[in-house]
Amino acid sequence: MKMKNIFTTIVTIAMLAIIGCGESWYQDVDPLLDVAEDRELKDREDLPFLIKGVKVRLGTVHDHVSMLSDLLSDQLEFTQNVENATFPSYNQIDGMGKADQYDDGSGFDDNNSLGYAYTDLGQLRKYADLLIETVSGLDASSATADDASAFFTGYLYGGLARHMYATYFALESGGDSGSPIDDSPMIYSAAMYDYARSKYTAALDYASDDEKRIVYSLIARTYLYQKDYASAASHAAQGMTDGDAPLVSEYSAMSTNEYYQHAGVGRTQCVVAGRFLDYVVADSGEAVRLPVQEAPTTTGETQRYIQTKYDEASDPINIISWQENHLMLAELSLRGESVAVSAADAVNAVRGVHGLAALTDVTLDVVYAERDKELFGTGQRLPDQNRWDSWHTTTNTGTTHQEDIFGAWKFLPVTRSEKNNNPNI
Repeated sequence: MKMKNIFTTIVTIAMLAIIGCGESWYQDVDPLLDVAEDRELKDREDLPFLIKGVKVRLGTVHDHVSMLSDLLSDQLEFTQNVENATFPSYNQIDGMGKADQYDDGSGFDDNNSLGYAYTDLGQLRKYADLLIETVSGLDASSATADDASAFFTGYLYGGLARHMYATYFALESGGDSGSPIDDSPMIYSAAMYDYARSKYTAALDYASDDEKRIVYSLIARTYLYQKDYASAASHAAQGMTDGDAPLVSEYSAMSTNEYYQHAGVGRTQCVVAGRFLDYVVADSGEAVRLPVQEAPTTTGETQRYIQTKYDEASDPINIISWQENHLMLAELSLRGESVAVSAADAVNAVRGVHGLAALTDVTLDVVYAERDKELFGTGQRLPDQNRWDSWHTTTNTGTTHQEDIFGAWKFLPVTRSEKNNNPNI
């Protein structure tokens, strides 16, 4: 059975590589005779394979986009005074133009690490939409549980793809976030979040009660990021509750967690910002949710640290959790919305999971810091910095390698390949 599962995973990954390219990339190439094209996988018996393919692609997208966004934010940093930190693409992303006042990061759309992530995200969107197209074309009178699972997966993951476009990418330095889709004109954040919510809402029709709470939390997050606090509150109230299992992206020894691989014990490319050490110094109990260890650092340079939250290649990453929903409720309460829990109770429920002392005075600044700590390594810092208008002006702050940031990039750039090949942007 184990060998069968390994074989199935290998075949799935291989098929993703084959069918994943956008149609315009290979439309002039004759299809391989022994390989099914994506639109030929259209029978009910193909649904489990297609569902698994969407989930596998989510894994390769979520960790890449989240880690790169954390590197662009003030959560992760890149410095070559740490052994094995050699990727110039990471150096570019950390600060987007930090080299000097003449380098504004305008050329950083041509970044191979970013290119892989953006391509994978496009494939996730395509796979999810094709899954809906496939199951919608089947005879509904013969529907099975696989049909419902396909609808839920396609709508949920299609929503996640659009959420990531709206949250993490932008066409221009200093511009609004968003992305084109399928050679479309630029779709900016307001419209893209609307598209994400339409997918999430469609998923509700095929969701269990537990899954509905996950979806409502995801919808609440989109409204929170748009500063529509009333809508965020109404959806977070229906969202995840204490004890609910998180929605996660999954990894394996064959397809590793990117935080482990390039921001942890796998290979030390990215290190944690110094304030995470300060959190632990101020309260040793914080080491439970912010575990770190020394990175191999050049003699005479500031000692740097890597995260060990993900210390195994197969560690999953939270996409959404009840803890995040509680922190949303805390923030919304402080922003004047009527919710069923006080800000202090919501924050302290999250802290209690880690055995941390309860707080008596909870302000928006406290929620901002609690989100920084609780949601570390999940891609939430970049949108938080943008929402709070709290952008950093240096990287490797307080170290012997501190550098000023001169660029205006606050989102990951839509890639140069997309710009060169899309006539509508």
